Amino acid sequence: MARGRGTMAMMMALPLAASSAHAFMGQQTRFLPFKGIPALSQALASSNFRLPLSAKPSTTVRRGLQGSRMGLLGSLFGGSGKREYSDLKAGTWAAEAAEYAKEGQVKSVSKAGHSIATFGGGCFWGIELAYQRVPGVVATAVGYAQGELEHPSYEMVCTGATGHTEVVQLTYDPKEVSFKQLCQVLFGRINPSLKDQVGNDRGTQYRHGIYFHTPEQKAEAEEAIQEVKAKLSGPFYTELEAAKVFYPAEEYHQQYLEKGGRSGSAQSAAKGCKDPIRCYG
Repeated sequence: MARGRGTMAMMMALPLAASSAHAFMGQQTRFLPFKGIPALSQALASSNFRLPLSAKPSTTVRRGLQGSRMGLLGSLFGGSGKREYSDLKAGTWAAEAAEYAKEGQVKSVSKAGHSIATFGGGCFWGIELAYQRVPGVVATAVGYAQGELEHPSYEMVCTGATGHTEVVQLTYDPKEVSFKQLCQVLFGRINPSLKDQVGNDRGTQYRHGIYFHTPEQKAEAEEAIQEVKAKLSGPFYTELEAAKVFYPAEEYHQQYLEKGGRSGSAQSAAKGCKDPIRCYG
């Protein structure tokens, strides 16, 4: 949050953001805390605006609500409200994925001919490193998916108001690793019986899920899920949904732990590495 912005202005604006979020998403959205701004969650939740679940705003209304919501969140967090992705390193998967995001496309195969997969596993720093280490995974990028707001920033997603979850999107060679095996990697990193939580990270932006790009991926995911459910005695909250547009995160988030993380101590992304992953560096 930029210094100098009045607390009162922020508190007045947030309920409006919440109202537009409810209207735009057409459901009772749950807002969760944003680290560093304790009052944010309460302000978002203070809106009593609710749109009936059956209501389906027209395309014009939806776009108008999205624009006002984007602008409001952007002003609150000191930005234009729309990412341009110019910070992403050229030639990376994140940069290629940004091209698809700008066109609103969901691809199943990369330009190089590799299959694409998307997983939500809590904080995207740790889950990305886990997949970087998997033989057969060609490239990875972290970002935001399964939300309704276009081109969100990290700060926006952290409010819990955009509907996105942090994800890793990767390209892989199915001849070396199957999609089911990739699903098993996810389940090795999460507790599927916890709702909107992985480790100590809680909130809808940390919910876990498998977001398939093809019917074949969906079928393999269902097999992996049934195997996990057979061993559980409690609830199962891991989402299984068709992948929506993936919006790459800011460059400083990409391969964050391999680069050194918060502590400046780089963690190995070597294939087959079994070193414990320190999600926060």
